[in-house]
Amino acid sequence: MARSDTPVLSAAPLPRHGVRRRRFAQVAATCLLLTGLLGTGSASGAPDATIRTAVPIGAGYDSFTLQRFASAAAAHDSSGDIRIVVFDFTYGVDPYTITNGLRQKNATLADARRAQIEAACNAVKAAAQTCTAILDDVQVRSEAFEPAALEPFAPDPVAADVDGLYVLGGDQDVGMLVVGNTPLEEAMGQAYANGAVLSGNSAGAAVESTNMIAGYTGNNGPENGFERDSVLLWLNDGPNDSERGLSFGLPGVLLDQHVAQRGRIARLVNASFTTQLMGIGVDASTAAAVENETALTDVSGRTVAFIADPFTYGATGRFAGPRNSLAVHGVATHVLAQGGDGYAIDSRQPKVGGVAEPAPTISGRTFGSAFSLSAGAAPLLLGGDLTADRAGIAAHRFVELAGGRGDAHLVVLTSGYARRNDAAAEAKAEAAALQALVDAPVAHFVLDAKTDGPAALAAVSGATGIWLTAPDQSRVMAGLAARAAITSAIHDRWATGASALLLDNAAAAAVGPSMTADPTPPSDESGLEEASSVDFLVDGVTLAPGLGWLSGVSVEPRLLPGRHWGRLYNLLRAAPGRLAVGVDVGAAVELGASGAVARGSSTVVVLDGRYGSFGIGSNGAVSARWVLLNSYVDGDAVGP
Repeated sequence: MARSDTPVLSAAPLPRHGVRRRRFAQVAATCLLLTGLLGTGSASGAPDATIRTAVPIGAGYDSFTLQRFASAAAAHDSSGDIRIVVFDFTYGVDPYTITNGLRQKNATLADARRAQIEAACNAVKAAAQTCTAILDDVQVRSEAFEPAALEPFAPDPVAADVDGLYVLGGDQDVGMLVVGNTPLEEAMGQAYANGAVLSGNSAGAAVESTNMIAGYTGNNGPENGFERDSVLLWLNDGPNDSERGLSFGLPGVLLDQHVAQRGRIARLVNASFTTQLMGIGVDASTAAAVENETALTDVSGRTVAFIADPFTYGATGRFAGPRNSLAVHGVATHVLAQGGDGYAIDSRQPKVGGVAEPAPTISGRTFGSAFSLSAGAAPLLLGGDLTADRAGIAAHRFVELAGGRGDAHLVVLTSGYARRNDAAAEAKAEAAALQALVDAPVAHFVLDAKTDGPAALAAVSGATGIWLTAPDQSRVMAGLAARAAITSAIHDRWATGASALLLDNAAAAAVGPSMTADPTPPSDESGLEEASSVDFLVDGVTLAPGLGWLSGVSVEPRLLPGRHWGRLYNLLRAAPGRLAVGVDVGAAVELGASGAVARGSSTVVVLDGRYGSFGIGSNGAVSARWVLLNSYVDGDAVGP
């Protein structure tokens, strides 16, 4: 659910609705039916005589996104008065009942939003035009059947002079249970077919696709995005279905919102692959315009829109692994920024400056030597943050590679902590976890100015397994450089085959030629959301040299809870010849003589941009076309 705009008030919770999956043939048939119905956009019945425009906005009431909607509404106006109808049916917490107090608070907030939309219209209108934004205050289902709900469309919705329809943010589940299969939804659909521009933010964007992402199931969140049944899907079963998006919404896609800000790329890929519908995600403070359900013409605003295409390369996958996560091969992804980026939904091709970029040929694709180790090197594990699973699957595999319980001699080192006490506590905790798996004593050290250098060097020189962890990518390289002799000894012990090596979290990020070197995002939700959106801005990510122990990959740990998708695409933009590897919390990539294998409880993601193209939008965001996404679960060989 998305409740970004509704006042936080006490009320009985809305019952959750189960995940509703349909065979693709049924969904496709419905899509074709809706496309046929909407194809007669004019009173004369001439196909496509009227341009139908939808402008989903990822979140927020920023002036520039509202103005993008308003400019489209102004273009539709033929009377000189741009008439926009604003809807608050997403504002409730129960679709059937509401208290007077809640109704008044919601109506007051909705009217303030109406005023913002009207102001945006006044900012873009022509001198001879006027703007009128009307609040259609329908907050419970019974009101959607009352004549008052249809007054903005009077006397006849087909002939009504309505230029824009704007659905406010709130809760898309509640909103659709209020408006679905009502005279109000029918009137909205007739206005849209007549050319009125459909828009909305957050939940108001989610309802703009007929098949709707209703949220997560249960207590799932971004960290569960790849897991089976973690996404609540309301798929359209026809005109009488009550659990869907708007009946006249985009028929062949799934829309998602807050896509970068709230780390929803995994859930969009999951939902798109599961339903076999094109996935389009729009970030907060960003708008995407779609014409005639077939062409995403432009992106405007702060960051990006995201496309997940499971069709072009015939993506295959399964749900497996300890958390029943999606392991998928061959999803084409595109990141669209302001300043000329678009996407042809019908032909599945990104556009730059109006020019389509056809799908590149990828036959014979391999990962080549990207995961290859130097001759004679011992196995290497790259962890995405194993601190919450210190004795889990990856740790057991590390011990096995180091010689097993009886023969392993392990040393744990921590580096790049802001406080030595925290580094010492982590080193001690990991050593204790590993000690339960081996017989020989596990040594542990903090790498900083107070390190007992001779003792640490002696432990490293006798180790068959070295575990090095760091929490902060902005500090790890300086921490390792401060004890360069020990760092060099770790490398040499591994490179000569004497010791298995596990690099965790920021230490794994440091393994390649370059890395993102930004501080760990704030743990509070608002700070994390801001960092996750900024990661898609080219200037929002700091790229720095890494250790260079591997040449063909760039690694980003804590992929899902850290919401580091923007970092991955920025790593690709800077070095498209390398693979960008996102390793989730609890997961690791094992590199050895026979190739790379995923290990652990969660997923490993590989982005391959070697066949794609990259740029920078006029808003400073990364722009990317034809980046291939694969994901892997425990035991999977990491390959195309």
